[in-house]
Amino acid sequence: MSVEVLRTYRFQCDAGQCTVSDLSESSEAPDGWTTVDSIAHQSHAPLPSVKAGRRRLSALDVRSLRSHGRFWLHLCPTHVGVLDDHTPQTDNEGGQGASVACSCGARLAWSTPTPKELWVQHYEAVSSHRG
Repeated sequence: MSVEVLRTYRFQCDAGQCTVSDLSESSEAPDGWTTVDSIAHQSHAPLPSVKAGRRRLSALDVRSLRSHGRFWLHLCPTHVGVLDDHTPQTDNEGGQGASVACSCGARLAWSTPTPKELWVQHYEAVSSHRG
C-alpha cells in the first residue's frame, strides 16, 4: 500500500463583503489574485555575504524582528487595486507588539498584539464613510 499526500491551499478574498475563494496547489496566490504584504513598505539593505559571519546573523535578526506582526491580505481578480489608497503597514522596532499604520497616513497603534484585526477595523470604518 502507498500513501500520497496532496496539499491544496484555499485563498479567500479579504475585500469587504466578498465571498470569493479559490484553490491553489502551492502557497502562492492563484493566477489573477493580488497579495498585499503589511511589511512591503519597509526597505532593507541587501544582506551581507555568507563570509560576513556574525554581522550576517545580526542583519537576519533585525529583519526577523521588524517583520513581527506581519500579515498578508489576498484580493481576488475583481478586487485587485481596491486597497491602493489604504495598504497596511506593520513594523517593530523592538517592542512586544507591532506598530500598525495605514498608507492613508493613519497611525493606528504603536504596539499591539493584534495588528491585522486593528487594521481591518480601520479599513472597515473608512470604507463605510465612503460608501
